[in-house]
Amino acid sequence: MKFEQLLNNFDMGICVEQLQKESLLDLALLFVTVDGSIADEELNVVEAWAHKIEWNSAIELDNYIVDMTRKCVLAVQSGEIDSFIQHRMTHIIDQPMRVFVLELLKQVIEADGITDENELKALKIVESIV
Repeated sequence: MKFEQLLNNFDMGICVEQLQKESLLDLALLFVTVDGSIADEELNVVEAWAHKIEWNSAIELDNYIVDMTRKCVLAVQSGEIDSFIQHRMTHIIDQPMRVFVLELLKQVIEADGITDENELKALKIVESIV
């Protein structure tokens, strides 16, 4: 019985950690698309970071990035940026990860050398939650 509880807690830790990583990645990809275009420089920043993390998912990382990028484009087109950010931030529960998300998003914004108004608005939403 105790061994089962230990395994469940271990699994939950991995699941929570993976969910936080996915949420960080989702937000970073949103910031790649939030200005209405996908700049290679911004996408490269996200992919470089993503390939450094330990990815524990049945979905291959590159496939996840492609799929989530499409979802982010749809969120931007349908005006769901605020709710997208709010939802993903609820899954980032560790304070160091909440601080890191701001660093990562700023790197994404600065990667193409152009700071769009929508990027700044979205960043303010994240900052208000952190």
